[in-house]
Amino acid sequence: MRRTIFAAAAAVVVITSTRQVSAVCCDDGAAYVKQGYHANAMWPWPYVCPDRIAVRDPFCIMVNNGWRRQNMLGSHHFNPETNQLNAAGQLRVQWTMTQAPPDRRSIFVERSLDQNVTNQRMAAVQEYATQVAIDGRPPQVSQTYLVSEGRPATVVDFTNTKYQQSMPLPVLPAAQPTGGSGSAQ
Repeated sequence: MRRTIFAAAAAVVVITSTRQVSAVCCDDGAAYVKQGYHANAMWPWPYVCPDRIAVRDPFCIMVNNGWRRQNMLGSHHFNPETNQLNAAGQLRVQWTMTQAPPDRRSIFVERSLDQNVTNQRMAAVQEYATQVAIDGRPPQVSQTYLVSEGRPATVVDFTNTKYQQSMPLPVLPAAQPTGGSGSAQ
């Protein structure tokens, strides 16, 4: 009798656990089907956003590099003896601090081979930019490894002056006699 009770109890436990296992399998199967449906219904969207970001990033980098070039001061913006800003450098700093959008008011100074020269130039820019700033925010001045592609204004002025001096005078061509019988029509 003991064996029968024990066998019946074991059978009840096995049958009960089998029902639970089959219920878990059905629940897992339903969850898997639901997940597959939602993944298929949203198919391109999880991959669209990263792709859009990847496409926009190069344009953001180009815009930032353009503003860095625009707000960069080269060696021709400084007096070579004193490393203070010359008139062209002052105008560039003034434009940057007053006309550029507020989030683009960073000034970049081209590095010199001598770090002391670079530090003197950065200090001169910092001082002048603080004087001309209109919003009261301290200017952001940093050095850059880019090389300024500009040239001194005296060279540009000399080139333009020589070009204008070499231009021929604007004159009308000489009148040509008309060939004909001499009677006016």
